[in-house]
Amino acid sequence: MQSPSAWLRVNAQHYLLRDSQARVARRRGYAPPNTAGSFFWTKVFIPIYRVMPWGLRRRIMVAIPGSHTKQWAKQGLPEGPAV
Repeated sequence: MQSPSAWLRVNAQHYLLRDSQARVARRRGYAPPNTAGSFFWTKVFIPIYRVMPWGLRRRIMVAIPGSHTKQWAKQGLPEGPAV
């Protein structure tokens, strides 16, 4: 069973990917793939997401738990010869 934040992230990524594929296909002169889906994701979420400023998107992503909030350890400079 997925957590609500994981479900949200998976669905958002899925519908954003489909939307971007359709936009690239139209721009290149190809028939876009079928983007029919949930009314909320296709008619509400995608249009709002596309006009949302990056700063607001980033704050929302940081507030929702997920892989993008993982803190990676800082790496030091390499030691010794390269070869």
